[in-house]
Amino acid sequence: MLLKVNKITEHEDGSVDVDIEVDDEFVGWFKEREGLRRWSQKRFEKFVMEAIKNGTSAMASREPPV
Repeated sequence: MLLKVNKITEHEDGSVDVDIEVDDEFVGWFKEREGLRRWSQKRFEKFVMEAIKNGTSAMASREPPV
């Protein structure tokens, strides 16, 4: 399962762009975890922001489905 930060770009106004790469296995796990039939970029962004705020513990504490 892959979730990789490729690039972080900080802008003069204080905003940040983050380029994240995920593989098909992560997409499947995420959709199942969130109860989604299709990918939701908005839900993914919320998940990433919560994980960052929680020191990534939200991502580490969840086991992928078997």
